[in-house]
Amino acid sequence: MYIRRIKLEKAEPGMRLAESVYVAAGEGSGETSMLAANENAELDEKTIRLLARRKVPTVIVYSETEPVGEEIVIKPNAPEPEKPRPPQKRVVLPPSSAKDLPPEEVAPIKEIINEKLKKEAVNSVRQLFNCLGTGETIANKTTAYQVVSNIEGAVNDLIDVISNDPSGLVHIDGLKHYDDYTYHHSLSVAMLCVATGSALGLSSAELLRLGRAAMMHDIGKQSIPIEIINKKSDLTDAEFETIKKHAIMGAINLKNNEIGDIELWNAVMYHHEKVNGTGYPKGLRSEDIPMFSKIISIADVYDALTSYRAYRAPLLPSEAFGVIRRDIGVAYEYRIANAFFSKLELYPINTIIEISDGRLGIVVETDNFYRMRPVIRIWGSTEVVYLAAPMNRSIEIVGVMNPADLQGA
Repeated sequence: MYIRRIKLEKAEPGMRLAESVYVAAGEGSGETSMLAANENAELDEKTIRLLARRKVPTVIVYSETEPVGEEIVIKPNAPEPEKPRPPQKRVVLPPSSAKDLPPEEVAPIKEIINEKLKKEAVNSVRQLFNCLGTGETIANKTTAYQVVSNIEGAVNDLIDVISNDPSGLVHIDGLKHYDDYTYHHSLSVAMLCVATGSALGLSSAELLRLGRAAMMHDIGKQSIPIEIINKKSDLTDAEFETIKKHAIMGAINLKNNEIGDIELWNAVMYHHEKVNGTGYPKGLRSEDIPMFSKIISIADVYDALTSYRAYRAPLLPSEAFGVIRRDIGVAYEYRIANAFFSKLELYPINTIIEISDGRLGIVVETDNFYRMRPVIRIWGSTEVVYLAAPMNRSIEIVGVMNPADLQGA
């Protein structure tokens, strides 16, 4: 048995993948990568067509045939692949087994920002989108000035909250609202950007400008037909090209309305560029991409991956962490990614998770080094499980619960 890399045109239905395949996402989410096929999955005609449409050049497969020519031997005499595991899903309702569990008081997850600040920030973004929604020049400049002033006020409050948090870590669990995704997404991205910027040593003035750009980064989506933004099936090539225009359209809209300056416009325009030059709209490489755009890019993708969208369920925080980590050097600069990860809390204390043996656990301890595998207490008992311990490496986190759904379950 061999593991080899083959050109996609040589891939045939029935071949089993030796490595998961990620493709460029184009569903209007702002994501950089999405999972197209799991490791150990058998290729079928639909998946091969999807990979071809997303311009995936090669795939890594198990094969009885020895590689020839330009094909690369990844590992000779590889063991037979394990039986594929079902894909992991982030769930919001308790499994049926939870109905038999005794009720338990669960402390809420510590919020990074309070409800008042959250509402003010979301409303300021909503006002901006409504104000610039037509893509036309605003006649009343006072209105535009007030909207921007409100956004800057919210960003200043975010900076104060994050700077004064003794843990130094941020999470966005409390900002997941499907109905208002666009506005909460902007707030989540801004919060992650401010935290990342603080880890990079940016000044308060720089953090304000970064947070403002993050709040406005998706304003160009107001100019994209809503039926494309909310489409549940695969986008056509033409629709994907339309989606890609939102970065430029957002920058033009802000510039035409005299909102911000060239730093802001460039931050918005280039937040989908990749450090290896394969992003859009200009295909800039690392040294030419503005730092604010690099920071917004990674925060944008993490929030999009962990949020509900019309066309897919969210990834677990640890799964999104893995997607981003694999794209370092491709989409993200190492220094930026390292700063982002240093401030990110995947499973905050009191998060309720489902593990692969069907039990529920409450996160009681986290560690930066083992952030993807926290310490949990099993629901309704005193048993503590250290997921990072070697003996527990076979246990996977398969879901995250809303505590409200389990009260009196």
